[in-house]
Amino acid sequence: MNMEHEGHEGHDGAFTSAWLEGSLSDEQINGLTAEQRANYDIQLEYLVEHKGHESQHEIMAFILLFALFASQFLILYWKKKHYKSYQAISLGGLYFFPMMFGIYAGWYRFLIFWILFSILNGFVIYKASRKPLEAMTPRMVYKWFTVLYNVSFVVGLIGYLIVLGVFFGIFALFGVGPEFIQVGVLLLSYGLYFGVLGRDFVEICTDRMAATIGYYTKDGLPNKYLGDGICAVCNHATSATTGHIALHNDPALRPMFSDDPVHQLTCKHVFHEKCIRGWVMIGKKDICPYCKEKVDLKQFKRNPWDTQQQLYLNLLDGVRYLVVWQPIIFGAVQLAYYLFGLD
Repeated sequence: MNMEHEGHEGHDGAFTSAWLEGSLSDEQINGLTAEQRANYDIQLEYLVEHKGHESQHEIMAFILLFALFASQFLILYWKKKHYKSYQAISLGGLYFFPMMFGIYAGWYRFLIFWILFSILNGFVIYKASRKPLEAMTPRMVYKWFTVLYNVSFVVGLIGYLIVLGVFFGIFALFGVGPEFIQVGVLLLSYGLYFGVLGRDFVEICTDRMAATIGYYTKDGLPNKYLGDGICAVCNHATSATTGHIALHNDPALRPMFSDDPVHQLTCKHVFHEKCIRGWVMIGKKDICPYCKEKVDLKQFKRNPWDTQQQLYLNLLDGVRYLVVWQPIIFGAVQLAYYLFGLD
């Protein structure tokens, strides 16, 4: 009888299902051995203890999906209505969360890069916040963030290609094992993280420098009049300045470089090409620093890579959500589980 039952238990799906559900018939129970009966009693105790957990798991999954969906609208509304607070909390989370995770997980290599970035970036922010602003500071700021962006773009691209190479078995042809994918993921993560961090910091520096110079204000008219041939980004004369201003005693009204390329927007305002390109492409401003007329971004695209970089910039915005807002959302949902006894 026992041998017959053991074969039945091993191959009969209906018996296994009834065992797991705790619904064996009296006849089936009577046919169990003492050891099997003890195991079945343990299964019954487990079912009683975890009764209703399946429905709780469904509720928890629904709450999580709803939170992830609803949070998108809340974040967008917050960003639209109170951008300063959104930017501050977003940047704070983006800056400190990975650092705390790094300390907790012992990511010492990441922490070294994070400290180096913080030192260099802190110096740039210090220079951008000085009053009065030095003539070469805007160029220095935009140059730093341009280098940071290009390096992060290249590092992220190399990491992405390594991941694809390992995934499709290309590196296996050269004797490289699948563990090399960790290098690709590491490079991709570094490129994306420092890329999005740089983009957030440069926006703050751009606004601060513009407010210091005084030609640009977020609301209302400029604080001061823009003279002929003066660049509203750095407040210094361009090489297109007329002769009597070029010989002016005030150094601020003389071109810094006699052959410095200039760029004229459709609103007829003239800027140093490096200044206005930094303002538009790096500082994420699509308006004239003086009159706020819309700038045609196409006139700043020099090569096909610029189009690819726009896709990369959109990816960086997605990274901000994953690094900052998703942990906050998961933490809030977990807290709700705990408070309502669903955990």
